[in-house]
Amino acid sequence: MTQLLRDGPATDRMGWDRGEATGPALMFREPEWDWAEAGDGATGWWVRPSWRATLLGPEGLRLEQWRREGRLATIKAGPHRVVYRADLDEGPVFIKHYLVPDFRSKVRQWVRRGKGRNEAKRAVRLAALGIPTITPIALGERRKRKFLLENYLVTPAIPETVPLDEFVQRRLDELPEPRRGRVARALAEALGVLTARLHRHNVVHEDFHPGNLLVRLDDDDRPALAMIDLDALRVRRKLDWPEAQANLALLNHYFWTRSSRSVRRRFLVAYLRARGEGPPDPKGFARGIERATRAWAERLWRRWGRRCRSSNKYFESYRGDRAFAVATRDLDEATIRALLADPDAPFAEDDTRMLKDSRTTTVAEATLDVAGRPTRVIYKRFNRKKWLDPVFCLFRPSRAWQAWQGGQHLASRGLPTPRNLAVLARLGPLGLPRDTYLVTIKAEPAATLDAYLRDVLPALDPDARRRRTRALTRALARLVRTLHERSLSHRDLKAANILVEGDATEAEPRLSLIDLVGVRLKHPLPPGRRLQNLARLHVSLAARSRADSIRFLRDYGLRADWKATWRAVARLGARKVEKNRRSGRELS
Repeated sequence: MTQLLRDGPATDRMGWDRGEATGPALMFREPEWDWAEAGDGATGWWVRPSWRATLLGPEGLRLEQWRREGRLATIKAGPHRVVYRADLDEGPVFIKHYLVPDFRSKVRQWVRRGKGRNEAKRAVRLAALGIPTITPIALGERRKRKFLLENYLVTPAIPETVPLDEFVQRRLDELPEPRRGRVARALAEALGVLTARLHRHNVVHEDFHPGNLLVRLDDDDRPALAMIDLDALRVRRKLDWPEAQANLALLNHYFWTRSSRSVRRRFLVAYLRARGEGPPDPKGFARGIERATRAWAERLWRRWGRRCRSSNKYFESYRGDRAFAVATRDLDEATIRALLADPDAPFAEDDTRMLKDSRTTTVAEATLDVAGRPTRVIYKRFNRKKWLDPVFCLFRPSRAWQAWQGGQHLASRGLPTPRNLAVLARLGPLGLPRDTYLVTIKAEPAATLDAYLRDVLPALDPDARRRRTRALTRALARLVRTLHERSLSHRDLKAANILVEGDATEAEPRLSLIDLVGVRLKHPLPPGRRLQNLARLHVSLAARSRADSIRFLRDYGLRADWKATWRAVARLGARKVEKNRRSGRELS
């Protein structure tokens, strides 16, 4: 083994750095580290002596051996990084394989050094700050003519932990009350303390989200957090309050739609207390975090909303003979090809059940192969109302495409709706859409809100009916409030376009939106659109009592100006009723 220099970095004939100063600690130095070369002579390894025999063989890292033995699993795979988990006798380890697929990646590593080396250095820095994190046990770097190419970082698994996002989305909801609330509050405080410790030492994580944190509950339900994925960790000369505010907004974006305002306030109080100092205007600082979070969320939601327009990792576009389609990747390609050849074929299948056949739409419940399994879907054809409809598509999207895009907007912003699977169009002259189709997963069990109010509620005893009515009113108000808070409107918001999903006797009814042709995105949402939506809903629920209307407006979020809003909604509702009366159209 080449003697490692003790006073700073050095390189051998292959150009490998031999001994690296890392601030709070010196890395890759004897006796903590051993040096080894792979059999190809191009890859060098620094490894903890106690792990050398376990990790390295004559050809270097034992990846292929572990793969043959069934010990290796791929956790993530992408063009720039592959993450493996190897279950070894000494315990599970994670291997990050950093790739350099293009010239830009190569230049980045030549300027900034390897990602594996940088992450190992940052792990040592975090540990010196008292923040639990990964422990590097091996670093591999492949070089050609002294230029760094792909590299590896090996770390043991942190025992008994799960990613924080998985814990919040799944495991926390499984805990019974009051334990769930107690854990949520303790988690907010622990996360505030950890973030304050980072910021107090001028450290920020530029990809700060719960997927880069691990959590473990101690015996007394106190959460212990550890930080992973350190490539985006940065050290500032001095972290000022605007920079801290932006970093907190990055983290807050995940929790903004998944936690209550009181829990987020608890986090901020713990953060400020742990920092030992506060901004000049704490209330303004908190409001600034919420504004920055909202602005960041809007940008992210809009980017997610565009995914459904072309081919990517989530959707695939198809072309057929005088037809085209965009579908989720869960819908089998053979199914899409068959639909492109004959979009009307599902209506003629034996197990198809017709739900509606009118001048404007034909709707059926059919069976299609989704992710390799027969699945019941709602198959909808938007019929041409006028012979000029295809021409109008030069100036506006077809109704099927509007519903397809509306479903993606709802899903991107966390609003409940049955999942859209595909949009199809049969093309006519000049390539204009002649007939258009939409395929949606069938929600089961479910009933429309108007059917629920007409058929289910009257069969209940008076006390049960009153409880269910109030629960539905509260759930409906929250759904509409969330729709509007996230810059969306639905001009045909009526009881027939709202589903009551799941068990009808649940304490918290689950409502979702359907028939999304009228969904529009506008930020900020104009007050007139809010009033139009509320008036349309008011007309479809005309039989409800005055007390239920007041409860709805209260849960929707109106307080001081609820009377003025009520009068405006009543005027717009009366106008809608009169308009339908003059045109002879039935109200629903």
